[in-house]
Amino acid sequence: MGLLVPAPGEPELLAPVTPAIAAGRTLAPLERTLAEDRRRLDALAKSFETAEAVYTEARQSGTQCSTVLKGAGEIAATIDVAVGLCKSELLTAQPGGRRPPEILETVVARNLELLSRGVSQRTLYQHAVWNHPPTAEYIRTVAEAGGSIRTVDEMFDRVIICDRTVAFIPTLSDSPDEALEVRDPSIVRYLANVFEYAWARGTPVDPAAGKRPEIVVSELEQSIVRFLVAGHTEEKIARGLGISRRTVAEYISRISRRLGSVSRAQLGYLIATKGLLPEPENERPCDP
Repeated sequence: MGLLVPAPGEPELLAPVTPAIAAGRTLAPLERTLAEDRRRLDALAKSFETAEAVYTEARQSGTQCSTVLKGAGEIAATIDVAVGLCKSELLTAQPGGRRPPEILETVVARNLELLSRGVSQRTLYQHAVWNHPPTAEYIRTVAEAGGSIRTVDEMFDRVIICDRTVAFIPTLSDSPDEALEVRDPSIVRYLANVFEYAWARGTPVDPAAGKRPEIVVSELEQSIVRFLVAGHTEEKIARGLGISRRTVAEYISRISRRLGSVSRAQLGYLIATKGLLPEPENERPCDP
């Protein structure tokens, strides 16, 4: 730190230096380096601000309000930036019964950071998440931190909506490495309305409950009944509800035992005669 120097005429001895002088000698080079880094940082930040302004103006003035994102890396990076810039609200719909644990580890920190900044978060899952412990634990963690989470029986495709200004949805392609970034205000508003409709009929997640709500089981059974009556196979029911074929078989077996059915044909008859079919005005298409 330069606080001691060889004594004049006696190099084997060390003499103290005034701390202020030692500090000036030691810190001055560091301060010059920091000042130069700060100037470079400011210059880069201004350049990116200019690029963002030009990019936004071009997008808003042109007719192209959607961008196809290709590649898992580009999709993840674009969504991360948009979510990181959220100021007020993040809406997310995640169909299916489970999310990969490595994805959950990545997004949980981001979700908690947004909540700490006061960003409102609402997320929709399918009831099937309760059959996947890592996903169930993740949504409980987010719910305990203040995020609002609900589950529904059937759901549309995945969607992410940031501040109701930009949305991300799958493309028509079967490839998971392709998504669509939407900035058209009318389309984003429509997607938000679809989300709100599904949200209104969702079952809230209570982090203090410690287990899945009984209504979730009931709604899953009702959905399976609708699929069965429509003549769908166990495999198609599993795809529509985001659960495994084995889970569907277990539910059908449970319903059969409850009704005293010994065959699939008798099960359909008992469903009809026991009044388990939904009222016509409440029916929804079986194909998601």
